[in-house]
Amino acid sequence: MSAPTETRSAYDVLGAAVDRDRAWHSTDLDDGAITSLSVTEIGDLAYAAKALPADCFDWADFSLDAITKAPLSARFDELAEEVAHGRGFVILRGLDANDPEMLRRMFWILGNHFGTPVMQNARGEILSEVYDRFAGAPRSIDSRGYESNDELRFHCDGGDCIGLGCVRPSPTGGGSGLVSLFAIYNELLAHHPEHLATLYRGFPLYVRKEAVGDGSSTREASVADRCMPTFAVKKGRLSAWLNMVLAEHAASALGKPMDATSRAALACVEEIAERPNMKLRFTLEAGDVMWVHNMAVMHRRDFYQDDPDPGKRRFFYRMWTNFRTPRDVVPEHAALRVGIRGPVPVVVGPGAAGE
Repeated sequence: MSAPTETRSAYDVLGAAVDRDRAWHSTDLDDGAITSLSVTEIGDLAYAAKALPADCFDWADFSLDAITKAPLSARFDELAEEVAHGRGFVILRGLDANDPEMLRRMFWILGNHFGTPVMQNARGEILSEVYDRFAGAPRSIDSRGYESNDELRFHCDGGDCIGLGCVRPSPTGGGSGLVSLFAIYNELLAHHPEHLATLYRGFPLYVRKEAVGDGSSTREASVADRCMPTFAVKKGRLSAWLNMVLAEHAASALGKPMDATSRAALACVEEIAERPNMKLRFTLEAGDVMWVHNMAVMHRRDFYQDDPDPGKRRFFYRMWTNFRTPRDVVPEHAALRVGIRGPVPVVVGPGAAGE
């Protein structure tokens, strides 16, 4: 499969506004936020999905090149280009979620077309399942947000991209939101430049304590020894990344209250992100698939109330991927491509969540 080629001409300079193509507002996207897949495109995707090995544990070592038809490659190369160098996300609609195993297979095909899978937890999962593992009970700061029904504030994740595939939405709540970090940057330049020095410097991040592999060992919690810049330019291209919760947890773990300048900068970014004209709000439906560029766009999720029937509860697939031809970014942002190291790459199989 060919990698997307950057065709847009752009040269970013720190302190200069980003073009509106990448620095979009929600009001720019009212008519084109969701892409409906055609019957032919879905058929080509299903053809490739059916050719995967029967056992998902063999998928990580299986080459997709021989089973992906040329029309599929061309179509999804365009979408990958949009994620990598355009507005930074795609939401695809039209897949059938009535067969969760087939959706898992198509999600895997799409994820590998958009990039190379990255481990997303200390268990080594490169395709994981998203559902409320706490049944609504309170969780600790070391619990991963995607494993709960909590509201998840605007944030970025590991790898170049995060992908989500919806098997079942929640009966109540669980809406999603996206916001362009580049649009936020333009707003800061124009109206709140006093926060830019703090955001260029960035914030230390909390690294959660996690069970490793089969749970027999544990990776201890820590605070990264380098600040993660929110905005940075390398070789004429701006990259952006922010996880406000991990920055706040880092301050707590160090026993040092976050200084007033840092608190003000984060509060300003969050206020801008939550403006109706900035954030795109939507609800992923059964069969929807979304890919988001982690170094360009933040995502969020509303609190949700789950169904008491396990067979009807909110259930998603999740992947982190790196672009096959990544562009140069500052070392701190490049380190995000490592993901979260586990023992071996694992594709979570059907039935793990009682689906």
